[in-house]
This record gives sequence, structure tokens and C-alpha cells, in this order.
Amino acid sequence: MITPELKTELKRILWDYSIDENTLWAIWEGKGETFSLNKNKLCSRLLLSTPWYRLLDCLGLNGLKEVLTDEVINSFWIKDVREKFIYARNALYGIS
Repeated sequence: MITPELKTELKRILWDYSIDENTLWAIWEGKGETFSLNKNKLCSRLLLSTPWYRLLDCLGLNGLKEVLTDEVINSFWIKDVREKFIYARNALYGIS
């Protein structure tokens, strides 16, 4: 679900893209993509560009779990960043 908070955050992190709202929402819902942007890239950019508690506000726990997929996490180049998000995902699922 696209909340007002999520809309604001997506617009903020995509300041350098010329993309209309309908296309952006379609990408977020996994129903479309552009030459340089798809759902996984959008999720990874959101995770890397947004403070943790803002992510929780925008997505909620279930939405955050949906975004923290292996494919998204493995797209991060820096190992420490990958490990941070793996730790966060495990914490959300109660895995120690």
C-alpha cells in the first residue's frame, strides 16, 4: 500500500529521475519498470537513502519485511551495509 509518507519519501529519494507518479507507483507495486528503475532498485535506493525509523513510518513492519529480500540486500556493494540489513531482517523475523 502506498501511504502519504511513502509517497513523500519516494519523491525525495528520486529527485534525480524524471518520472511521473503513475509510473513510479506501478514500479513500486511491481507492475512496471523503466530503462533504469525497477522494484528492486527502488527498494534498495529507499533502504540506503532513508533513516531506519522513517522506513518504519513509511512501510510498517510487514512492508519492511517485504522490501528486505535477498535480491535487494545482495545488490548492495559494501559488505558491511549488506550485513547491517541482514541483521535487521533477522531481527524483524526474530532470528538470532
